[in-house]
Amino acid sequence: MRNLDRLLRIIPVKTSEHLLFNLHNYLYFRATQEGSAIMIIGESKLLTLLIAVPYILGSELAFFNENRYFVKINKQIAAVLVLREEPDAIYIASLAVAPYYRKLGLATFMIDFSEKVADQLGKKWVELTVLKNNKVARKLYKKLGFLEKHERKRSLALRKKVTQL
Repeated sequence: MRNLDRLLRIIPVKTSEHLLFNLHNYLYFRATQEGSAIMIIGESKLLTLLIAVPYILGSELAFFNENRYFVKINKQIAAVLVLREEPDAIYIASLAVAPYYRKLGLATFMIDFSEKVADQLGKKWVELTVLKNNKVARKLYKKLGFLEKHERKRSLALRKKVTQL
């Protein structure tokens, strides 16, 4: 990871850039063999568009006033991070690493970045929500010091105390 740190850059992005990125990724993913294999609604491209495009647009609306970042390795987007400022916390609204770049420490890099943002803004916590069945992410968050804030039906709200940097 140390060698990779020199190549990693977190770049703030505009809403329009994030939207275009999501639409491009959807179209690319849909065109691949593995994309068509796991799409719930099968091979109907029209039906897929009628469901996926509103979902992407809805996600963009949900993140409208939030800070979005691309994590780039050289010129490639390797991960996406969305942060929301709350009264006493920075909330990680979205953290996603492209499959090709997983297991390289990018999620840890983004959480460290989130902690720095929280510290700079005088926040006490970094918070996020994780699905209960996402065992890989839960293990990582526990390793990084996140504790359960509260439990929901299908997810856990986690938080980590910000250490003064």
